[in-house]
Amino acid sequence: SAPGKVNRWVEENTDGMIPEILDEISDTAVMYLLSAVAFDAEWQQKYFSTQPGVFTAETGEAREAEMMYAHEELYLEDDSATGFLKPYADPRYAFAVLLPNEGVELDEYIASLDGGALYDLLNSPQEVPVQTAMPTFETAYSAELNDVLAEMGMPDAFDPLRADFSRMGDTKTDMLYISQVLHKTFLSVTP
Repeated sequence: SAPGKVNRWVEENTDGMIPEILDEISDTAVMYLLSAVAFDAEWQQKYFSTQPGVFTAETGEAREAEMMYAHEELYLEDDSATGFLKPYADPRYAFAVLLPNEGVELDEYIASLDGGALYDLLNSPQEVPVQTAMPTFETAYSAELNDVLAEMGMPDAFDPLRADFSRMGDTKTDMLYISQVLHKTFLSVTP
């Protein structure tokens, strides 16, 4: 019954945006680390217009989409992309939109960004009027993070012979270790 209980907790605590994070729990699992991220906020200034339009994907494919139109004031630009910030009602948060320049592949641009470069870009917007058009969209992402976290320096946490979570508790037969790290996010961008 544990997956059902975990999924109900996740669904309730993400306002239903993430209804499920676990399919099943292995009989050999000892400990899971779960992360479900939900952010629900109103825009500081709502989009003034929405109407059907065309959005062109990176592949060049034109898709019909419900487009949101607004005038923004926080323009972003680096050597490879332009964009804008759209503040939420709580001004500590903003939605960042970045569009790679023509000829710059999306994967190439993402690979060029490190934490410092992204921080500098997002913290130095120019106050320039920008007319924006952006499609409404929803997207979800989920990942198992065991390998990523092990590569970042915590391989022992996943090893039943080397993990040391003894201060959290113990089992009668095995050492405590993390069986799986699951992360899930859901994003819905609407007017």
